[in-house]
Amino acid sequence: MSVQQVKLVNTVLEGPSREEALEEAQENLSRNQNTIMIDEEAWITVEMIATGALSPCTGFMNREDYSTVLHTGRLANGTPWPTPLSFAMAGERNQELLKKLKHGDVVTLIDRNKHPVARIHTEEVFEYDREERAQCVFGTTDKRHPGVRSIYERMGDRSLAGKVELMNRPHWGAFEKYRLTPQQCYEHFYKKKGARTVVGFITGANPVHRGHEHIHRVALENHDMLLIQPLVQLAKPEYIRSEYRIQAYETLINKYYPKDRVLMSPLRVTYIFAGPREAILHAIVSRNFGATSFAIGRDHAGVGSYYGDYECQSIFDRLYDGGSKELGIELLPFSEVFYCCRCGTTATENTCPHGKQYRINISGTAIRELMRYGYLPPRQVSRPEAARIGMQGIQPKGLDENGGSIYPVGSIIKKMFPFYLVAKRLGGQLREKPLSWEDLTLEDVERALMDVRENADRILQDISRDIEYSMDVRRDIAPGWNAESADYVRERQQCLIRALEDKVRSADPNADNKMFQSKAEAEKELEAAKVVFEGMPEGRIDNKKLIWNPLKYEEYR
Repeated sequence: MSVQQVKLVNTVLEGPSREEALEEAQENLSRNQNTIMIDEEAWITVEMIATGALSPCTGFMNREDYSTVLHTGRLANGTPWPTPLSFAMAGERNQELLKKLKHGDVVTLIDRNKHPVARIHTEEVFEYDREERAQCVFGTTDKRHPGVRSIYERMGDRSLAGKVELMNRPHWGAFEKYRLTPQQCYEHFYKKKGARTVVGFITGANPVHRGHEHIHRVALENHDMLLIQPLVQLAKPEYIRSEYRIQAYETLINKYYPKDRVLMSPLRVTYIFAGPREAILHAIVSRNFGATSFAIGRDHAGVGSYYGDYECQSIFDRLYDGGSKELGIELLPFSEVFYCCRCGTTATENTCPHGKQYRINISGTAIRELMRYGYLPPRQVSRPEAARIGMQGIQPKGLDENGGSIYPVGSIIKKMFPFYLVAKRLGGQLREKPLSWEDLTLEDVERALMDVRENADRILQDISRDIEYSMDVRRDIAPGWNAESADYVRERQQCLIRALEDKVRSADPNADNKMFQSKAEAEKELEAAKVVFEGMPEGRIDNKKLIWNPLKYEEYR
């Protein structure tokens, strides 16, 4: 089966056309005419358009496309597209220049060193409403939302529409060696590897963990190849720096995956699209890089508590009649992944019947914050080889001089160790009253982590050991000390039973159980001893049957 390639946009200028464009750009610079200095974030967006990552868009949107995208999630021609692509640089000088532009004018974009990097062929300049944009794209006008804040802080009142052409690509620094265009990825998958199906996976600023690995393995079970695209973008300082995340992903791929079936191609993007619509954008980007399916978790592009669980999955069907298929890519939705110590593996609500007292949740935020306090996460949620790299990229470390933290300490318990809130220990007795995570301290985090380290593997081991010992017909591989101890315990219990049988035979039926024991009480004592013996070797005993003393406590005083 041949895979139909998406028609990719390519407006990267090369050869004579590039040289001609550079000469014109230098003339504009010398005349200080129609030039705008852009930051790295805008340059990255221009590069994505020019190299085809944002196909079918060839530039920044005109008023008509902008409006239909905001209100319908489609371009004016009906093509699905979730977010407006706008060039609305802030700054009085930039806005004054936009006022003067007319259709057909060429605007030169320069970097901070005043080198020409791209140009825009003006189609139109239009004004837009910030509040309308925020409400339509993010579902909120709250300026605490990073996407909303970016609209008000980074964007001007007017937006320039037109086709972009790239003259110089930004240098990716430490990520330069990983840089791949959509066309290069397509050729790798389908011409070099002969793949028929590829699953795309895009991941943000949190560390790689076993939840990601669960998704990757399921994808590889049912598809030919996996495309992992970590976002390497401008990020908040408390996140793990991208250099560390990339090294951690490389470790995971080298140590735990079939390397010839996995390709990593980082994405240089920003968080301006954060929210459910970003999930749609990521699916389109993944499609453009050659993926036939897109894996998406529970909270793919969540921001705090602004969106409900799985909203980044349901938005595909809510916005498009044909769901993700209308975008030309299959959606692979995944439920929240956790580690169940009773199952002994990663699982979801769809596959695990056990209660919270057995669960270690896999939360990227909680893993990151646990690392911040200086603790390596449990191996059940993060591979140690990958975690040790990610941990080095977390700053600041621990608490500040006032004992404060970036996130509430108790949120680590809530997000990663829910068993601690409802049970006295991992897999143990449920608490009469669940704990409140807001009241917990770093000591609680330490207790929960120690419990996991000591007992997460023990639960399944104990169950296995008991069943193995009771069911092995041959005892060649059974530990000698176990058999010896079990035999001795059974022997002593039999001796106790014989002694109690003698006591029953000689007991006085009319004794009052004060100075002398009655026959009835001695019989209960004997019955309890037999219950213990019958429960061997597994040791499963109805503890209530061990109570043979009928007296109340005050009668002993």
